Amino acid sequence: MAYNYLSDLKGDAENWVIKVRICRLWDSVSTKDNTLLSMDMVLSDEKGNLMHAAVTTNIYPYRPVASNLRLLFLATTGVEALGEAEAVACIPKYGFQFVNQAALRSRADDVNTLSDIVGCFCGFGEIEVVGAGRRKRDIRIFTDYSVTSTVTLWGKLGELFDPTLYTLQDDGPYVIIVSSVTVKTYQGALTFATTSGSRVYVNPDVDYVTSVRERFSALSPKVVAIEGPATSKLTPEEAMFINRMSVESLVNATCGGELKVEGVTLKARITAINNHSGWYYVSCKSCVRKAVPRDGVYICNGYGEPVDYPLALFRVNVQVEDGSGSTSLVLFNSTVERLLDISAKKIINKMPPGDTSVPSELQPLLGKELVFKLKLNKYNLVDGLQDCGVSAVYTPVGELESAHAKNALVAVGAYLVEPPADAADVPESDNTRKRKLSPVIGDAPGGSNGTP
Repeated sequence: MAYNYLSDLKGDAENWVIKVRICRLWDSVSTKDNTLLSMDMVLSDEKGNLMHAAVTTNIYPYRPVASNLRLLFLATTGVEALGEAEAVACIPKYGFQFVNQAALRSRADDVNTLSDIVGCFCGFGEIEVVGAGRRKRDIRIFTDYSVTSTVTLWGKLGELFDPTLYTLQDDGPYVIIVSSVTVKTYQGALTFATTSGSRVYVNPDVDYVTSVRERFSALSPKVVAIEGPATSKLTPEEAMFINRMSVESLVNATCGGELKVEGVTLKARITAINNHSGWYYVSCKSCVRKAVPRDGVYICNGYGEPVDYPLALFRVNVQVEDGSGSTSLVLFNSTVERLLDISAKKIINKMPPGDTSVPSELQPLLGKELVFKLKLNKYNLVDGLQDCGVSAVYTPVGELESAHAKNALVAVGAYLVEPPADAADVPESDNTRKRKLSPVIGDAPGGSNGTP
């Protein structure tokens, strides 16, 4: 059977037979209501031609590859899988389009243009909430020896990207590829933002990336934090008291669906390590999502692709208590590494094969009294589940804790003596309930010096 190449396709004929490989596949969803718009893919033939194809019921205008044609699958389209003998071995593993800065700048005003951006990781920001609750993280990359660009990772891509994994100079430089990004200019500089079809790859096994790493190895760029909004400029002494709650008030608020903020702080002591789900997980190095073993290799849960160099990362579920109650928290890799000064990989290498018990290296966590900065999600805020994720930890300071408790008691006393003007419209039973659920009284240090 004679096959056509993607470059042969024209609009003056209806029937074509093409032999291609799907080198990228994703669901395009609406950012407004998360509804499925289409199932999109990038096709590649044996000449390396790329084309965007979609299974869809409506028209979607963007083009993730530099082609003025778009392939739509119809109800009459037939798809036949080829055997290994017919597969084209020369088709690359990743269908990236590496575009230079000049070409990107000339296309930056085309809002429908999507490209793949590649560069050396050099900076990162914290998770920010903007607009109608949308979450993002900005990272910075060297796209040239003298050009630094900002890439905005929206939604899950930003939340799952752990910058602490890529700050070790011994393993650098880290070449990051972000696929299917929009290209824009802001104050004369190129900026990039992810879409629903974007993926993030770190040091993928591609010849071009190998050459880029060699080029940047002479620079040894240092990865630095990007100065974020006002909330991220808080000192640790200020940050550890943001939305401070007790365990009882936290549990009551989440179970009752009354909590409206995503970030709170909690001062409590670690009393136990819950090992029902293990104390670490194997992850994809690119997206830090869980990787599961399948047919002798690890497969990324996020991208569905084999993971060449999987990571072992901490995910420790701990039980914590204060004077008001008990709850469970989840400590992730960067937090546990800072507390114990050891990596999960080093601990695993010391343990006998198949041993799933809690290692002795984790025992120093028990008894530690810390201030936990919690990152709550819909499972906590909507479903009322525990196992709140911890995004940062602080060592409590006795003098600051005492001052905070004193100020909180003064504020509560002022409310009881002189209620707000609209308090008269609230039934007495409701006023009483609100006073009992005050989130600060149960957090008083009680004379403790705040040290573990």
